[in-house]
Amino acid sequence: MAHLYKLVQNNNEHMQEAYQKWYARPVYTGTLDLNGIAELIQRNSTAKKSDALAVLTEMVEVISDALKSSQRVKIDGFGTFKVGMASKGVSSVKDFTITENLKGVHVLFQPEEDVDKATKKRTKRLLKGLSFAPAASLVNAKEVEERGKDVEPEP
Repeated sequence: MAHLYKLVQNNNEHMQEAYQKWYARPVYTGTLDLNGIAELIQRNSTAKKSDALAVLTEMVEVISDALKSSQRVKIDGFGTFKVGMASKGVSSVKDFTITENLKGVHVLFQPEEDVDKATKKRTKRLLKGLSFAPAASLVNAKEVEERGKDVEPEP
């Protein structure tokens, strides 16, 4: 199955190099949540959905606890989670306080990569074999009218 995309025209006049050019943007047809993942695990294995859901729910809690404890979380074959921080700079170490200078925190995810030894090309393991297909038939005409940007170019 291919990942769907649509073309979007850049109408931002302040971006002269990109202005009026067309760019591919992903189209999403839904969201797979924890319950859905558990359902698929049940279909593809001998585990019951309730067991898979319990394990996945606990996994989320364990990852959260580990991140809060200054640990990175590596899931083999998937990737690594870690906490990122943004802060205001100060002239001196003594001028820094976390309450005054911390701008925000976020979770960083680095997908696992495979490296081709010959070409040194890196491929995200999660995206291996990814292909694309246009989704022109899925573009909502009302959305195009309202936003004025998401339209397919005429042939």
